[in-house]
Amino acid sequence: MSTDFSQLIADIEQEARDEGPQAVRELEQFREEFSLASQLIESRREGRLSQRDLAKLSGVPQSEISRIETGTSNPTYATITALLRSLGKRIQLVDDGKIVARRGGGCRSRSAKRPAKLASGPAKQTAKKAATKG
Repeated sequence: MSTDFSQLIADIEQEARDEGPQAVRELEQFREEFSLASQLIESRREGRLSQRDLAKLSGVPQSEISRIETGTSNPTYATITALLRSLGKRIQLVDDGKIVARRGGGCRSRSAKRPAKLASGPAKQTAKKAATKG
């Protein structure tokens, strides 16, 4: 392997492709997690905040912020939103042009599976009847 960083990344990507689809998926997941951590670090530094400052503002322990930034933690949505809110940021879905097709003809929403649990009163009874007729 080369000492050049871009060549190192290319070598890692090639190794993942050689190992197969599972390794490629794991590399992509790692890339996404690293991206989140680096964006958090960048936003914190732009705000001229230390990890300790961000911890005070967000209510998230400094030790957890450190683990997130080093990639050793898998933070919850609540943790990420608390940190981002303190930085004046929010989570947003970004279209990356990829659509993952799944076998079995797509997915069904939870409401399509259990309409009776979402409805109440007379609507609940109607939903139950409709679910038992199918």
